[in-house]
Amino acid sequence: MSRYPLIFLLSTAVLGIAGCQGKARHEIPPLQVELVSPRVQDMTHYIGYLGTVTPIQTVTVIPQTSGLLQHIAFTQGTMVHKGQHLFTIDPSQTQAALAQAQAKLAADQATARYNQNLVDQERPLVEKDFITRQSFDQAVSQAQAARAQIAEDQAAVTQARINLSYTHIVAPISGRIGLALVKAGNLVVANQTQLTTINEISPITINFSVPQAELAAARQAQQQKSMLSIMDEKGGSTLAQGKLTFIDNTVSANTATINLQATVPNTDFKLWPGQYVQVQMPVQHVDNALVLPVGAVQQGSSGPFVYAVEQGKASDKPVQVLWETGTQAVISGISSTDRVVFPLPARIYPGAAVQVGGKNSSFRHTHSGKAS
Repeated sequence: MSRYPLIFLLSTAVLGIAGCQGKARHEIPPLQVELVSPRVQDMTHYIGYLGTVTPIQTVTVIPQTSGLLQHIAFTQGTMVHKGQHLFTIDPSQTQAALAQAQAKLAADQATARYNQNLVDQERPLVEKDFITRQSFDQAVSQAQAARAQIAEDQAAVTQARINLSYTHIVAPISGRIGLALVKAGNLVVANQTQLTTINEISPITINFSVPQAELAAARQAQQQKSMLSIMDEKGGSTLAQGKLTFIDNTVSANTATINLQATVPNTDFKLWPGQYVQVQMPVQHVDNALVLPVGAVQQGSSGPFVYAVEQGKASDKPVQVLWETGTQAVISGISSTDRVVFPLPARIYPGAAVQVGGKNSSFRHTHSGKAS
């Protein structure tokens, strides 16, 4: 037997084996995927707006009488109550003025009694013509003038008592008091010197603005008395809950926004005047919304879509994303019974061969129906 046919047969066998190995090397196995169904849940879309915490009211304490500041009766930076003693102004001058007014009143009362007695004595005499009518009328006039002087003196005593009370300065409102702006021993001037400020911070308000497009949502939130979450400036943690209590009557022509105000009880004093916060306001609500993990929704040239499995192949289904949170997306365009691929394999694409593995399930999430 010739060796050339043998070599030919061996070469053919080697080439056949190499071809089979190359075919096996280029064959891609189907991707292993899992399927989830959308979760059905009532969802509310919240948008965070930057706001500034402002006190319900701020009062600057100013003395109503002049004098030497004698005593400071509060601890700076603490809560004070309406009527609480704050400052004492040296009362020496006002006490002396009160004593002087009281002494003058007593003297004029004595004069008035004398004049009235004189009138009482002269009345029967004038009736019998023992004295002239002119003399009697003069006595009556002096008695009336004395009574008028008493009324004036009584008013002076009342004013002196008021001035004395002004030396004992009390808190006009309840709230948190600031620094004492004047130290004891300094002279204060009536209606000029600022002594301190008090902020009423429980309840407290938050001023913020929203685009005019959200005016209808703001009015609905106010009418329904919806609770607003008050979060820190970055939206990381919730500080309090409040309600929308004010909507301005004009949209700003410059910014196309409208000013709003929320009120918070602030009984734990977590909010502070001047603090920046984020107000979460509801702008949209959907009953029986479809919710998927954000990672299940992809963005294509024609818009967002999800992957489904049809006849062992991955197929893209277009959806509409109503809004997203950090972990979930509220969508439309598919039904609650549809199943989509999640999590997504790295090499998936429309038409890729896939094999469903694991258990089919509905998307589960531990958070509530709020979204921002």
